[in-house]
Amino acid sequence: ERMKSWLIVAMMLFVTSPTFAGGHKKDGQIVNKMECSEAKEGIAELLMVADYFWKELEKDPENKELYEAIAFYSQQAANYSTIYDVWCD
Repeated sequence: ERMKSWLIVAMMLFVTSPTFAGGHKKDGQIVNKMECSEAKEGIAELLMVADYFWKELEKDPENKELYEAIAFYSQQAANYSTIYDVWCD
C-alpha cells in the first residue's frame, strides 16, 4: 500500500513538472543560443549512439547489455530533449 502511494506521488510529479518548468521560459533568457545549439548537438549524438547500439542488437539479440545501453542513451536523449523544449526555442 505504501509503495502504491509513492508511485502515485511520483507519477503526479512527473506529469506536472514540465508544466511548472515551462513557465520560466517567458520570464527571461536563462539559456543562451550557443548553449541551446550545444544541447541540440548533444541530443543528436545521444541518438546516434542509441542507434549504433540498436544496430549491434540486431546482430546479437541475446546481449542484455545492449538493451541497457539503448535504454540509457535513449532516456538521456529524452531528458535533454525535455530541457531543450523548456529552455530553448
